Amino acid sequence: MQQIAGWLEKLGLSEYAQRFAENAIDLSVIRDLTEQDLKDLGVLLGHRRKILRYVGDDAGEPALVGSPRP
Repeated sequence: MQQIAGWLEKLGLSEYAQRFAENAIDLSVIRDLTEQDLKDLGVLLGHRRKILRYVGDDAGEPALVGSPRP
């Protein structure tokens, strides 16, 4: 769970780390999250968009490694 907390921190969204941990969301399932899943977790609309953008690029490949894109 520390990996997901660190990743959220890099995105500037560390306030969601506890919610992700409480719902057993880690890097192995983050790619499967939908906008509705994030909404159910209480993630704000702009933050949902940001998370979904960084989970995968236009080709559908995960972009979880390295720094967030601008």
